[in-house]
Amino acid sequence: AVLPGTPAPFHVFEPRYRALVADALEGDKILAVPSLFGKSDAMALRPPVRAICGAGIIEAVERHEDGRYDILVRGIARVRLLDERPQRRLYREFRAELVEDRLPAGGAEALAPRVESLRQIVLDLSSRLPSESGATQLAEAVAQMKDPSAIADLVAAAAVSDPEPRQKIVEEADVSRRLDLVTSEVAGVVLLLSRGRGGPKH
Repeated sequence: AVLPGTPAPFHVFEPRYRALVADALEGDKILAVPSLFGKSDAMALRPPVRAICGAGIIEAVERHEDGRYDILVRGIARVRLLDERPQRRLYREFRAELVEDRLPAGGAEALAPRVESLRQIVLDLSSRLPSESGATQLAEAVAQMKDPSAIADLVAAAAVSDPEPRQKIVEEADVSRRLDLVTSEVAGVVLLLSRGRGGPKH
């Protein structure tokens, strides 16, 4: 799942996705990356996809001689896929609308306690991981950022790898709930790391 404001690399080898990338590069370089409901759907010709996904812009591209691509997509928005258009190309096309962030009545300021909780748990995470993991840079970046939505998405992109929780974070337009989801996921990682360190030695 592509999260707004964050980069995601893709290795593109299937003909339909190679066609999608080629057309995107000739146009506005924007594409959406929806998730399937389950792995069993992956082999279906037109499997159902989750309605809310990340849309991004192709920032960097390497085209291989055999037609494969390595691309870097930077998330720019959450979108909701609406009706699917009749198939004209190898890939599927949907009409989509932007999914706007929802802030509480008090605005971003009302989320300050949640943002601080997430900052603290990221700091805790960085203290438990080696410097080459990038966790320290993540903690430093989060300390400097002000936008609660961007903070939640950046931490999720860096620290939440499990597809299901990641998809829930992509789908959550309510920034307060999204912060809670991300904080809970990172707290779970910290808990696992702390058990690992304090657990029995083999």
